[in-house]
Amino acid sequence: MTAPSPSAAGLRFLRPDIAAMRGYTPGEQVADCIKLNTNECAWPPSQRVFAALHGIGEAQLRKYPDPRARHLREVAAATYGVRADQVLAGNGSDDCLTILYRSLLGPGDRAACPWPTYGLYDDLAAIQGVAIEHVDWAKDWQLPSVLPRLGAKLVLLANPNNPSGTVVPVAELRRLADALDGILVVDEAYVDFCPGGSILPHLDAHPNLIVLRTFSKSYSLAGARLGLLFAAAPLVDAFMKVKDSYNVNVLTQLAGTAALEDQDHHRDLLRRTLAERARLERELARLGWTWPPSGANFLLCEVGSKAGDIYRGLKDRGLLVRWWDRPGLDSKLRITVGTPEQTDLLLKHLQELA
Repeated sequence: MTAPSPSAAGLRFLRPDIAAMRGYTPGEQVADCIKLNTNECAWPPSQRVFAALHGIGEAQLRKYPDPRARHLREVAAATYGVRADQVLAGNGSDDCLTILYRSLLGPGDRAACPWPTYGLYDDLAAIQGVAIEHVDWAKDWQLPSVLPRLGAKLVLLANPNNPSGTVVPVAELRRLADALDGILVVDEAYVDFCPGGSILPHLDAHPNLIVLRTFSKSYSLAGARLGLLFAAAPLVDAFMKVKDSYNVNVLTQLAGTAALEDQDHHRDLLRRTLAERARLERELARLGWTWPPSGANFLLCEVGSKAGDIYRGLKDRGLLVRWWDRPGLDSKLRITVGTPEQTDLLLKHLQELA
């Protein structure tokens, strides 16, 4: 047996559960590959974003950013029809999730979510030392009826769901919020691609509702790392005590504010994405592939036993899609909507591989 290296000696002080956990696996980042695997927007952000960053002054970089991101929150509140005291800004919506877990869950508490869904929910539970229960989606990705009866303090629901792209109607979400003796978190990372799919207009009606948004998808700002949390003002005020002191840097605050202020560009990004999603659906149907109805900027395609081979073949050709080598998902490929040129290349390769 090989003795551990001296540099690894400190590992014995790790919490055993942290040492044992696998950790979240992000989508692959491969140089010189076309990325249709992590659901970034295929088109650039607003030119107002670049103008805002170009105009930054030395004092803005030399000094700490506004720790509460007040101006960004005010603009977000005006954009989404809520009050600024109902908004918290985070270093991506992942940061908002971390704040929720740290604020709401302690030893003995439980979380729950339909499964499969966004894998980070599990990792954050492990880090916090709490149990998270998976409940299989009902037939055709319908909401599991058992969720209110699990006794979970925190129920997480990605809507549209990742990786399926499927959407739970707002009326069902509202019934779930009313039925829960706990907090319902609706993670709306992709909801801009699903007009009318947001529960955010009903925030005031449900004091146990928390809604998450991200700028990584429809605003084309994944590299800036910005997310928003919407909740009742007393909850937001409590979460402010838990977040990192300066969790959103000055560049990201400027970029996010500029993006929100250019809703014409945002609507154009959505229009382009939805048009290309429809085209991708038409072309993949010619291959005989199927997928659940998507309200997101991706499709979860049922491919069959060749899914892994197709994934590897595309990667060899410089094009990344998402494949999970685990039961339930191993016959599927998740494909992000790209530009028309990227779709052309994808289809060309699929004709050779499928």
